[in-house]
Amino acid sequence: MSGKKYSFSKEIAESLGVTEAIVLDFFQNNQEDFSLDSLKNEFKFLDVSQIENSFKKLNNLGLFKKNIHAKDSASNLNETDNFYPSEDLMKQATNLGIKKDFLIDQLGSFNLFWKDKDLKLHSKESKFLQYVLKNWREQEKNEYQESKKVLIGNDWKPSEDAMSILRNLNLNDSFIESLLPEFILFWKEKRIKSNSWNSTFLSHAKKQWARKNYKLDSEKENHPMTDNWTPSENCLKVLGVANVPMDFTESKIPEFRLYWIDAGEISTNWNNKFINFIKNSWEKDSKKGSNILERLANTEWAKK
Repeated sequence: MSGKKYSFSKEIAESLGVTEAIVLDFFQNNQEDFSLDSLKNEFKFLDVSQIENSFKKLNNLGLFKKNIHAKDSASNLNETDNFYPSEDLMKQATNLGIKKDFLIDQLGSFNLFWKDKDLKLHSKESKFLQYVLKNWREQEKNEYQESKKVLIGNDWKPSEDAMSILRNLNLNDSFIESLLPEFILFWKEKRIKSNSWNSTFLSHAKKQWARKNYKLDSEKENHPMTDNWTPSENCLKVLGVANVPMDFTESKIPEFRLYWIDAGEISTNWNNKFINFIKNSWEKDSKKGSNILERLANTEWAKK
Protein backbone atom coordinates (compact mmCIF):
# COMPACT_ATOMS: atom_id res chain seq x y z
CA MET A 1 0.00 0.00 0.00
CA SER A 2 1.05 3.60 -0.43
CA GLY A 3 2.52 5.78 2.33
CA LYS A 4 0.96 8.73 4.06
CA LYS A 5 1.74 11.21 1.29
CA TYR A 6 -0.45 11.21 -1.79
CA SER A 7 0.09 12.84 -5.15
CA PHE A 8 -2.24 13.44 -8.06
CA SER A 9 -2.35 15.08 -11.49
CA LYS A 10 -3.49 18.68 -11.50
CA GLU A 11 -4.98 18.26 -14.98
CA ILE A 12 -6.99 15.21 -13.92
CA ALA A 13 -8.18 17.01 -10.80
CA GLU A 14 -9.36 19.94 -12.91
CA SER A 15 -11.16 17.61 -15.30
CA LEU A 16 -12.54 14.85 -13.06
CA GLY A 17 -12.24 16.17 -9.52
CA VAL A 18 -9.65 16.07 -6.72
CA THR A 19 -10.91 12.85 -5.13
CA GLU A 20 -11.00 11.15 -8.53
CA ALA A 21 -7.43 12.24 -9.23
CA ILE A 22 -6.26 10.81 -5.87
CA VAL A 23 -8.10 7.53 -6.44
CA LEU A 24 -6.75 7.17 -9.97
CA ASP A 25 -3.18 7.82 -8.79
CA PHE A 26 -3.64 5.24 -6.02
CA PHE A 27 -4.90 2.72 -8.58
CA GLN A 28 -1.90 3.27 -10.86
CA ASN A 29 0.50 2.52 -8.00
CA ASN A 30 -1.44 -0.38 -6.49
CA GLN A 31 -3.06 -2.21 -9.37
CA GLU A 32 -2.55 -5.72 -8.03
CA ASP A 33 -4.29 -5.10 -4.69
CA PHE A 34 -6.71 -2.44 -5.89
CA SER A 35 -10.38 -2.64 -4.86
CA LEU A 36 -13.13 -0.46 -3.42
CA ASP A 37 -12.40 -1.89 0.04
CA SER A 38 -8.71 -1.06 -0.28
CA LEU A 39 -9.67 2.51 -1.12
CA LYS A 40 -11.87 2.82 1.94
CA ASN A 41 -9.15 1.41 4.18
CA GLU A 42 -6.49 3.69 2.71
CA PHE A 43 -8.47 6.92 2.70
CA LYS A 44 -10.34 6.78 5.99
CA PHE A 45 -10.13 10.58 6.20
CA LEU A 46 -12.47 10.82 3.19
CA ASP A 47 -16.22 10.37 3.31
CA VAL A 48 -17.26 6.85 2.28
CA SER A 49 -19.90 8.10 -0.16
CA GLN A 50 -17.30 10.38 -1.73
CA ILE A 51 -14.97 7.42 -2.32
CA GLU A 52 -17.78 5.26 -3.70
CA ASN A 53 -18.92 7.97 -6.13
CA SER A 54 -15.38 8.56 -7.36
CA PHE A 55 -14.79 4.83 -7.78
CA LYS A 56 -18.04 4.49 -9.79
CA LYS A 57 -17.24 7.47 -12.01
CA LEU A 58 -13.73 6.25 -12.88
CA ASN A 59 -14.93 2.70 -13.38
CA ASN A 60 -17.67 3.84 -15.78
CA LEU A 61 -15.06 5.71 -17.77
CA GLY A 62 -13.06 2.48 -18.10
CA LEU A 63 -10.01 3.83 -16.27
CA PHE A 64 -9.55 0.86 -13.95
CA LYS A 65 -7.90 -1.29 -16.57
CA LYS A 66 -4.73 -3.26 -15.89
CA ASN A 67 -3.03 -1.83 -18.97
CA ILE A 68 -2.99 1.70 -17.54
CA HIS A 69 0.53 2.17 -16.25
CA ALA A 70 1.96 5.47 -17.32
CA LYS A 71 1.01 8.61 -15.46
CA ASP A 72 1.63 10.60 -18.59
CA SER A 73 -1.16 8.71 -20.34
CA ALA A 74 -3.52 9.32 -17.47
CA SER A 75 -2.65 12.99 -17.24
CA ASN A 76 -3.78 13.49 -20.82
CA LEU A 77 -7.29 12.15 -20.22
CA ASN A 78 -8.86 15.54 -20.73
CA GLU A 79 -7.33 15.76 -24.19
CA THR A 80 -8.59 12.36 -25.39
CA ASP A 81 -11.82 10.50 -25.90
CA ASN A 82 -12.08 10.00 -22.11
CA PHE A 83 -13.31 13.52 -21.43
CA TYR A 84 -15.53 13.83 -18.36
CA PRO A 85 -17.36 17.01 -17.33
CA SER A 86 -16.25 18.92 -14.24
CA GLU A 87 -18.42 19.40 -11.17
CA ASP A 88 -18.99 23.04 -12.17
CA LEU A 89 -20.27 21.98 -15.55
CA MET A 90 -22.51 19.41 -13.87
CA LYS A 91 -23.99 22.16 -11.72
CA GLN A 92 -24.54 24.41 -14.75
CA ALA A 93 -26.34 21.59 -16.53
CA THR A 94 -28.50 20.91 -13.45
CA ASN A 95 -29.42 24.59 -13.24
CA LEU A 96 -30.58 24.38 -16.85
CA GLY A 97 -32.89 21.51 -15.94
CA ILE A 98 -30.75 18.77 -17.51
CA LYS A 99 -30.80 15.47 -15.65
CA LYS A 100 -27.41 14.02 -14.69
CA ASP A 101 -28.18 10.61 -16.20
CA PHE A 102 -28.97 12.26 -19.53
CA LEU A 103 -25.74 14.24 -19.41
CA ILE A 104 -23.66 11.09 -18.74
CA ASP A 105 -25.41 9.28 -21.61
CA GLN A 106 -24.21 11.96 -24.03
CA LEU A 107 -20.53 11.39 -23.22
CA GLY A 108 -20.09 8.41 -25.53
CA SER A 109 -21.21 10.15 -28.74
CA PHE A 110 -19.49 13.41 -27.77
CA ASN A 111 -16.15 11.72 -27.04
CA LEU A 112 -16.40 9.68 -30.23
CA PHE A 113 -16.84 12.84 -32.30
CA TRP A 114 -13.92 14.68 -30.67
CA LYS A 115 -11.59 11.70 -30.54
CA ASP A 116 -8.09 12.54 -31.82
CA LYS A 117 -9.09 16.18 -32.35
CA ASP A 118 -6.92 18.90 -30.87
CA LEU A 119 -9.25 20.63 -28.44
CA LYS A 120 -8.31 22.08 -25.04
CA LEU A 121 -10.21 21.21 -21.90
CA HIS A 122 -11.98 24.55 -21.44
CA SER A 123 -13.18 24.36 -25.05
CA LYS A 124 -14.45 20.82 -24.55
CA GLU A 125 -16.35 21.87 -21.45
CA SER A 126 -18.12 24.63 -23.37
CA LYS A 127 -18.82 22.51 -26.44
CA PHE A 128 -20.08 19.61 -24.34
CA LEU A 129 -22.54 21.84 -22.49
CA GLN A 130 -23.83 23.22 -25.81
CA TYR A 131 -24.07 19.69 -27.22
CA VAL A 132 -25.97 18.34 -24.21
CA LEU A 133 -28.29 21.36 -24.02
CA LYS A 134 -29.23 21.04 -27.70
CA ASN A 135 -30.01 17.33 -27.33
CA TRP A 136 -31.93 17.95 -24.10
CA ARG A 137 -34.13 20.59 -25.72
CA GLU A 138 -34.73 18.27 -28.67
CA GLN A 139 -35.74 15.46 -26.34
CA GLU A 140 -38.07 17.78 -24.42
CA LYS A 141 -39.66 18.87 -27.70
CA ASN A 142 -40.13 15.27 -28.86
CA GLU A 143 -41.54 14.19 -25.51
CA TYR A 144 -43.98 17.11 -25.53
CA GLN A 145 -45.15 16.31 -29.05
CA GLU A 146 -45.53 12.63 -28.19
CA SER A 147 -47.54 13.50 -25.08
CA LYS A 148 -50.04 15.39 -27.26
CA LYS A 149 -50.61 12.48 -29.64
CA VAL A 150 -53.76 10.46 -29.05
CA LEU A 151 -55.68 7.66 -30.70
CA ILE A 152 -58.80 8.79 -32.52
CA GLY A 153 -62.02 8.07 -30.63
CA ASN A 154 -65.54 7.16 -31.73
CA ASP A 155 -66.78 10.59 -30.67
CA TRP A 156 -64.07 12.55 -32.48
CA LYS A 157 -65.29 15.69 -34.26
CA PRO A 158 -63.37 18.30 -36.29
CA SER A 159 -62.75 21.53 -34.39
CA GLU A 160 -64.70 24.71 -35.08
CA ASP A 161 -61.66 26.14 -36.87
CA ALA A 162 -61.51 23.09 -39.14
CA MET A 163 -65.26 23.31 -39.81
CA SER A 164 -64.93 27.00 -40.64
CA ILE A 165 -62.20 26.28 -43.18
CA LEU A 166 -64.29 23.58 -44.86
CA ARG A 167 -67.38 25.78 -44.95
CA ASN A 168 -65.36 28.54 -46.60
CA LEU A 169 -64.53 26.00 -49.30
CA ASN A 170 -68.30 25.50 -49.79
CA LEU A 171 -68.45 22.09 -48.16
CA ASN A 172 -71.83 21.70 -46.43
CA ASP A 173 -72.19 20.29 -42.92
CA SER A 174 -74.14 17.22 -44.00
CA PHE A 175 -71.38 16.18 -46.42
CA ILE A 176 -68.70 16.76 -43.76
CA GLU A 177 -70.58 14.67 -41.21
CA SER A 178 -71.09 11.87 -43.74
CA LEU A 179 -67.30 11.46 -43.95
CA LEU A 180 -66.75 11.00 -40.21
CA PRO A 181 -67.72 7.30 -39.67
CA GLU A 182 -65.40 5.99 -42.39
CA PHE A 183 -62.60 8.39 -41.39
CA ILE A 184 -62.76 7.36 -37.72
CA LEU A 185 -62.97 3.64 -38.52
CA PHE A 186 -59.97 3.80 -40.86
CA TRP A 187 -57.68 5.46 -38.31
CA LYS A 188 -58.95 3.38 -35.39
CA GLU A 189 -57.89 0.23 -37.22
CA LYS A 190 -54.48 1.76 -37.97
CA ARG A 191 -53.92 2.29 -34.22
CA ILE A 192 -51.88 5.41 -34.98
CA LYS A 193 -51.57 8.26 -32.50
CA SER A 194 -51.59 11.82 -33.79
CA ASN A 195 -51.77 15.40 -32.57
CA SER A 196 -53.04 16.69 -35.93
CA TRP A 197 -56.31 14.89 -36.59
CA ASN A 198 -57.91 18.14 -37.80
CA SER A 199 -55.28 18.61 -40.51
CA THR A 200 -55.63 14.98 -41.58
CA PHE A 201 -59.41 15.33 -41.81
CA LEU A 202 -59.17 18.61 -43.75
CA SER A 203 -57.05 16.93 -46.39
CA HIS A 204 -59.40 13.95 -46.57
CA ALA A 205 -62.55 16.08 -46.77
CA LYS A 206 -61.21 18.35 -49.52
CA LYS A 207 -60.19 15.35 -51.60
CA GLN A 208 -63.58 13.68 -51.22
CA TRP A 209 -65.38 16.92 -52.06
CA ALA A 210 -63.35 17.29 -55.24
CA ARG A 211 -64.15 13.73 -56.26
CA LYS A 212 -67.85 14.29 -55.62
CA ASN A 213 -68.09 17.50 -57.62
CA TYR A 214 -65.63 16.99 -60.43
CA LYS A 215 -65.54 13.20 -60.70
CA LEU A 216 -61.77 13.09 -60.58
CA ASP A 217 -61.64 9.33 -60.35
CA SER A 218 -63.78 8.68 -63.45
CA GLU A 219 -61.94 11.30 -65.48
CA LYS A 220 -58.68 9.44 -65.00
CA GLU A 221 -60.01 6.48 -66.99
CA ASN A 222 -61.19 6.20 -70.59
CA HIS A 223 -64.80 5.12 -71.02
CA PRO A 224 -67.21 4.89 -74.01
CA MET A 225 -70.25 7.00 -74.69
CA THR A 226 -73.51 5.65 -73.22
CA ASP A 227 -77.22 5.98 -74.04
CA ASN A 228 -77.90 7.91 -70.82
CA TRP A 229 -74.89 10.24 -70.86
CA THR A 230 -75.62 13.88 -69.97
CA PRO A 231 -73.30 16.91 -69.76
CA SER A 232 -72.20 17.95 -66.28
CA GLU A 233 -73.51 21.03 -64.53
CA ASN A 234 -70.17 22.78 -65.03
CA CYS A 235 -70.25 21.94 -68.71
CA LEU A 236 -73.67 23.59 -69.07
CA LYS A 237 -72.42 26.65 -67.18
CA VAL A 238 -69.53 27.04 -69.63
CA LEU A 239 -71.93 26.95 -72.57
CA GLY A 240 -74.21 29.41 -70.82
CA VAL A 241 -71.31 31.84 -70.44
CA ALA A 242 -70.69 31.41 -74.17
CA ASN A 243 -74.29 32.63 -74.72
CA VAL A 244 -75.52 29.33 -76.12
CA PRO A 245 -79.26 28.92 -75.33
CA MET A 246 -80.06 26.01 -72.99
CA ASP A 247 -82.80 24.63 -75.26
CA PHE A 248 -80.33 24.50 -78.17
CA THR A 249 -77.77 22.68 -76.03
CA GLU A 250 -80.29 20.13 -74.78
CA SER A 251 -81.56 19.51 -78.33
CA LYS A 252 -78.06 18.48 -79.41
CA ILE A 253 -77.46 15.86 -76.70
CA PRO A 254 -79.13 12.93 -78.61
CA GLU A 255 -77.16 13.81 -81.76
CA PHE A 256 -73.90 13.94 -79.79
CA ARG A 257 -74.58 10.58 -78.10
CA LEU A 258 -75.52 8.89 -81.37
CA TYR A 259 -72.38 10.04 -83.16
CA TRP A 260 -69.98 8.76 -80.47
CA ILE A 261 -71.86 5.50 -79.82
CA ASP A 262 -71.63 4.70 -83.54
CA ALA A 263 -67.95 5.76 -83.56
CA GLY A 264 -67.24 3.34 -80.72
CA GLU A 265 -64.49 5.53 -79.26
CA ILE A 266 -63.55 6.08 -75.64
CA SER A 267 -62.59 9.31 -73.87
CA THR A 268 -61.46 10.62 -70.50
CA ASN A 269 -63.65 13.73 -70.79
CA TRP A 270 -66.81 13.73 -72.88
CA ASN A 271 -67.78 17.13 -71.46
CA ASN A 272 -64.94 18.87 -73.30
CA LYS A 273 -65.91 17.23 -76.57
CA PHE A 274 -69.53 18.23 -76.04
CA ILE A 275 -68.58 21.87 -75.41
CA ASN A 276 -66.58 21.97 -78.66
CA PHE A 277 -69.44 20.28 -80.54
CA ILE A 278 -72.10 22.72 -79.23
CA LYS A 279 -70.00 25.83 -79.89
CA ASN A 280 -69.29 24.68 -83.44
CA SER A 281 -72.94 23.79 -84.04
CA TRP A 282 -74.28 27.04 -82.58
CA GLU A 283 -71.91 29.12 -84.69
CA LYS A 284 -73.02 27.39 -87.88
CA ASP A 285 -76.70 27.49 -86.90
CA SER A 286 -76.52 31.19 -86.13
CA LYS A 287 -75.13 31.90 -89.59
CA LYS A 288 -77.70 29.58 -91.16
CA GLY A 289 -74.90 28.28 -93.29
CA SER A 290 -75.65 24.62 -92.98
CA ASN A 291 -78.45 22.12 -92.46
CA ILE A 292 -78.60 19.06 -90.21
CA LEU A 293 -77.00 16.77 -92.80
CA GLU A 294 -74.03 19.14 -93.21
CA ARG A 295 -73.56 19.38 -89.45
CA LEU A 296 -73.60 15.62 -89.08
CA ALA A 297 -71.01 15.34 -91.84
CA ASN A 298 -68.79 17.98 -90.21
CA THR A 299 -66.58 16.23 -87.63
CA GLU A 300 -63.96 18.93 -87.13
CA TRP A 301 -65.30 19.57 -83.63
CA ALA A 302 -64.60 15.96 -82.68
CA LYS A 303 -60.88 16.48 -83.26
CA LYS A 304 -60.58 19.32 -80.75
